[in-house]
Amino acid sequence: TDAAPLLQLGQIYLWQNRIPAAEDAFNRALARNPSSAAANAGLAEVRLRQGDWPAALNLWHSAAGNNPNLPGVFTAIGQIHLSRLEFDAAQAAFEQQQEHAPDPAANWYLAALSAPRDVAAANARLLAIPPDAPADVLARRDYLLAALVPFTAESPPAETAQAAGIALAQIDQWPLAIHALQIARDAGQTYPPPFQAKTLAFLGHALAQNGNPALDLFEQARRLNSTSALPAYFYGIYLREQGALNAAENEFQQALELDPDNAAVYAELAQTNIEQGNLAAAEEMFAAAVAAAPGNPAMKLLQVKFYATRGYRVAEAGIPAAEALVKADETNAEAHDWLGWMYLLGGQPEKAEASLRRAVELEPNLVSARYHLARLLRLSGRPAEAAAEYRRVIDWDTTNIYRERAINEQQ
Repeated sequence: TDAAPLLQLGQIYLWQNRIPAAEDAFNRALARNPSSAAANAGLAEVRLRQGDWPAALNLWHSAAGNNPNLPGVFTAIGQIHLSRLEFDAAQAAFEQQQEHAPDPAANWYLAALSAPRDVAAANARLLAIPPDAPADVLARRDYLLAALVPFTAESPPAETAQAAGIALAQIDQWPLAIHALQIARDAGQTYPPPFQAKTLAFLGHALAQNGNPALDLFEQARRLNSTSALPAYFYGIYLREQGALNAAENEFQQALELDPDNAAVYAELAQTNIEQGNLAAAEEMFAAAVAAAPGNPAMKLLQVKFYATRGYRVAEAGIPAAEALVKADETNAEAHDWLGWMYLLGGQPEKAEASLRRAVELEPNLVSARYHLARLLRLSGRPAEAAAEYRRVIDWDTTNIYRERAINEQQ
């Protein structure tokens, strides 16, 4: 009759992104306790991940009605309103959360909503986030604090809002970026065309990533500043994600004509080439991305992952690229992981195991490294050790990318 074990099980399944199992656990918990706020909240998260946001919102409101002090319940309501670009309703929900059960995440959202118009208020909220807040909230706090350093109450509103919006877009906080960039657009109508074009290009990108119409903004930005690569770059990303690969390639080529040293454009063009099945062209573009940003390890890691995940020219190019990345940054767990995987593909199991062991030593929860290590152990005739690693993959993988493989390979 106790719903608590089922609630705990449901949360584990949610964390693992095992949605049908989570739904079953929360429904069974509700059968035991029909007024359980936690069960309603769990089902709300299930509905949201199934794409049914109206049902999720209703369930979270039910949970809040049963227990307004349930941790994070109004934060979740605010996040749904935010995803719908209902900014006033989102702010009200985050404020309700702080009234009932203060939540560092809600405080961060309130700071981000304040940042475009009131830097002082945003900084005050960010600095009020306690040091024991979740790691992801602390990382976002520090990032936004750093982004706001150049700005004060006397800074031009359009410039503050534009910088805040771009910063939020760069960490994929699309609704918050839209909020800030809309403010920047409205406040910057008397600014020079290049400023307006940059605002509109980023606003269009944020809207497109959030699933909203944006094509007219890309065209407006292009007309305002025909020498900027941003409209073509962002439009190319949109087209690639829609599957219009040839059109996307053309946009990226236009962007490179305007900004030939932009590593990000080369990387997007490489991804487009991969989806077109042209691995030789993709290799060339990744090499160009690395050359354009020689001090950027993220570009080098993208190149390494290309070789490793595609099994393309592993011995000739992939392993040397990964070895160079590890030499430059010995603490890069992902680099050790992909180097180990390529050693395994290249028939060097001893080197593979050493690299993979180093990867999990540096980052014990790196699921891809655990999976690659399990594969190596199974192929090396150590089934018990492999089973332990497969179990970690099954329990820890929140993406389902490796869990299904782990389950199938043990059957």
